[in-house]
Amino acid sequence: MNFKAIAIPTLKLFAIGTIITILLFITYSKTEAKIEQNKADAAVQSRQKVLPEAKDFDEKTVTVDGTEYTYYESTNDVGYVFSASTKGYGGQVVTMVGINAKGEIVGVLVTEAADETPGLGAKWLGTDDANIKRLQQYYGAIPDSDFAVKKDGGTIEAVAGATITSRAVTADVNSAIAQYKAATGGAK
Repeated sequence: MNFKAIAIPTLKLFAIGTIITILLFITYSKTEAKIEQNKADAAVQSRQKVLPEAKDFDEKTVTVDGTEYTYYESTNDVGYVFSASTKGYGGQVVTMVGINAKGEIVGVLVTEAADETPGLGAKWLGTDDANIKRLQQYYGAIPDSDFAVKKDGGTIEAVAGATITSRAVTADVNSAIAQYKAATGGAK
């Protein structure tokens, strides 16, 4: 077999791969700070959505059942924002919950459910009236017992065909309530 017939195409592929890798590295290096800033801005906007009366937030931590969580307390004493993540049908479902100073849930926002089934579990990410109404099921005074979907004997209406994702969102809200109780000593 001819050495040139094998070596030259191999070296060309190696050179192309090396150039592409270098270009990707340069692109990532130049955009990394902007990507991180965009993520931080999105997180601030999400906190403002679930606790609109808050002017700004202080980052704090709380431990619940041996797990440390980061939460946000409003600087103008109107409430708190907690986040939780639970495995859904296709991946992690991340939910942000705003609880006011009176101990009432005033905002719920699913911030991540991209791996859930489109048209089913991913409906929790929607901004339409149906999803707003779905999220408002959690609003109001913190209940004495955990929230549960109707299929499990609770009051939360699940998305049809997306019970696992609905359970994940509900578990996230319950986790946020547990974080709130740990952070405030259960005070309202």
